[in-house]
Amino acid sequence: MNKSGGSGFEGFEKKFKIGIQPDITHSPRKAFEFARENGFEHVEILMDHPSFHYESLSPAEVLEFKGMYDVEVLIHASSTSTNFLSISGEMRKASYRELEKTLNFARKCEAELVTFHLGWNPGFITSKGFVYDSRWYVEHNYRVLLEEMLPYLRAVNSESLAMENTIQIDDVMKKAIIEILNETDLKLTLDVGHSNIRGHEVFWENFDRVANIHLHDNKGDYDNHLPLGRGNVDLRRIDFANYGGFVTLELREENAIIESKRYLEEHFMRL
Repeated sequence: MNKSGGSGFEGFEKKFKIGIQPDITHSPRKAFEFARENGFEHVEILMDHPSFHYESLSPAEVLEFKGMYDVEVLIHASSTSTNFLSISGEMRKASYRELEKTLNFARKCEAELVTFHLGWNPGFITSKGFVYDSRWYVEHNYRVLLEEMLPYLRAVNSESLAMENTIQIDDVMKKAIIEILNETDLKLTLDVGHSNIRGHEVFWENFDRVANIHLHDNKGDYDNHLPLGRGNVDLRRIDFANYGGFVTLELREENAIIESKRYLEEHFMRL
C-alpha cells in the first residue's frame, strides 16, 4: 500500500481526480482512511449500502471524515430503491422523492457530484424461459424521460447531477437523452464496464459532458467488476492526459482497488 498520501501519478500531468467506491466491508471512517492512505482524492458514497445510506450516515459525519482525511466526496444515488422508468407512476414519484433526499444529503455534506441510474424495464419468466422485449417499452421510456425527467432536471441544479449509462439504449431513448442534454446542465457518468457490454455510444459522443468515469473490467458478457487488466475493456478510448473530471475505481474490494490503481499507473502514465 502507498502510505505516503501521494497520488502515485508522479511524472504524469494528471488533470483528473482519482478516487474509489469503498470496499463493501469498510465502515465510513475506514473508507476515508483507506482512500487517504492509498493516495486517492475522493470517495464515492454508495447509497445502496446500508452503512452509507443517508438514513444511517449523517452529513456531519461525512464532513468530519472529509476534513480529517482531506478527501473529497461524491455520491452514488440508490439504484435498487429507484426506477425512473418504472411502469408504475407511483414508483416513479417515489424515485424522485428518494433522489431529492439524496441531493439534500449531498448538499449538506458538500458533495461534488451525485450519480444516478435511469432504472430498468422488466422481463418475464415463462415456461419457455426468460422473455424480454425492448419494443414493449420504447414509447413509455421516451414519454417518461421527456415528460417527467426533463422538467425535473430543469427545476433542480442539474449541474450537480450525472446520469450513468446502465441499460440498453435504443435509438428512441438516445433521442430523449440528447434532448435532455441539450436543454439542461446535466452531467454524465461514463461507466466503461457497462459500455463494454452494451455500447452506450451516446455517452462517448457527448464526452464533453462526462464528469465522472467509473472504471472496472469485464470480458464483454457479464458486469462482474474485475480489476483493470483482467478483461477486455479498452481504456485507450479515454484521453486520460486531457480529461479533467473524476475517475472512480468501482471495484468495492481493497485488493482489486490497489491492483487497478497500479494498472493505471503502469499503462497510462506513458500514453
